[in-house]
Amino acid sequence: MVNLTYDELLRYTGEERAKWRRFFADHPESMEMPLQPAGRLPTVGKMIDHIFLVERRHLQRLRSEPLASQTGLTGNNAPPLFDYGASVRRELEQYVNELDEDVAGQVRVFEVREQQWPMTPRKLLFHILVHEIRHWAQVALAVRLAGLEPPGDHDLFFSNAL
Repeated sequence: MVNLTYDELLRYTGEERAKWRRFFADHPESMEMPLQPAGRLPTVGKMIDHIFLVERRHLQRLRSEPLASQTGLTGNNAPPLFDYGASVRRELEQYVNELDEDVAGQVRVFEVREQQWPMTPRKLLFHILVHEIRHWAQVALAVRLAGLEPPGDHDLFFSNAL
């Protein structure tokens, strides 16, 4: 069986974050672009805040820690938001590097939205990255609809992650 490793997907999402970080440095006003005007994540910046907060919260679940309720950032200033995301990512990478393979495959129960979800830490770790990938696609669509070109090619195919 052929497998895509967690490390490959982690590197791919890291590349994506770097592209978007540069994009928002060049287009800071884009953080306020509408994304879900009637929803709970009305702007691109609020979506990015959500991406990074969810990564933090799932890492806290994996560590059996209390869950953060917010990043503490506004979602309209890219540099500190991406710094926050980078900090969380470093913690996630450390967790993954220290995770025993047997522990990664043991079913645990995680509570999300007041519901119990049995899954392995491995599945939750992959979910963190898939969740991010899905939301970057929404950000790319919002950027396109606003008349700008997203930064670079975003498919895994074009990634340098091997």
